Amino acid sequence: MRLPAVTLCLLSVSAWGNPAAWHVNGEHGELWLLGSIHYLREQDYPLPPRIDELYRQADTLVMELDLDDLDLSAVQATFMEVGILPASTTLRAVLAPRVYDLTESRAADLGMPLMLLEHLEPWLVALTLMDLGMNRLGYRASQGLEQYLLRRSVADGKEILGLESLGDQISIFDSLSWADQEALLLHTLTDLQAPEAAMSKLVADWRDGNLDELALELTVDFEEFPELRTAIVSARNQRWAVKLEELLRSNGRYLVVVGALHLVGEDSVIELLSARGLNVTSIREH
Repeated sequence: MRLPAVTLCLLSVSAWGNPAAWHVNGEHGELWLLGSIHYLREQDYPLPPRIDELYRQADTLVMELDLDDLDLSAVQATFMEVGILPASTTLRAVLAPRVYDLTESRAADLGMPLMLLEHLEPWLVALTLMDLGMNRLGYRASQGLEQYLLRRSVADGKEILGLESLGDQISIFDSLSWADQEALLLHTLTDLQAPEAAMSKLVADWRDGNLDELALELTVDFEEFPELRTAIVSARNQRWAVKLEELLRSNGRYLVVVGALHLVGEDSVIELLSARGLNVTSIREH
């Protein structure tokens, strides 16, 4: 049963909440893992107090990317350079007709003529439309959890690290087969069909640490695309688990903030760290 939209909005603007988080002890260091929602709205602030508590305990902020070292204009230029289709190819040529037609329809709904995206690879079309769709609902990456913590870390002079580089992240998408890129685009188009209440519920479940609901909401769409999930989620989790174990060999105290999808499910970073023999404890258990 879906909650009324008004109720969901009230939940998401509450200053309270108890986002799921984990503590990991290593040989010398320790870290806290916190799942992120990359897009948030102005009314989603103030964030739950736990986030500031975890931030204050850490000496270093660790994110998927070291956002402090990225120049936005350079990032956009890199995406456009890598995500361009070969000169003799168009988006229509690499997509199934039904997917192309659906893409054209969704793009038009968002005020984006598909002719402007015709020479982009499907993965970049997917990211572009998702950003437009989220912005239309008032959700912006500039208001997401990472950007909030980035601004605080810069102001406080805290060290900021990334688990992967921009090149790593782009190559994940650019190396996808045409079939997987089409699957990613279709996955995105499906998400764009979801009502605003669904996104509000996702944020509410994140705030309240409802892991069962969060896992269901974040993973259900990938059931039809297991190879895509392996490339975008599972393989990255494996690489990150190795890097996090390396950090734990130092004397540092790290707050690790990654997309919530990476911290739920049987192949999550949490499960992988536990399987490596590390002491991973839910903050709720403290």
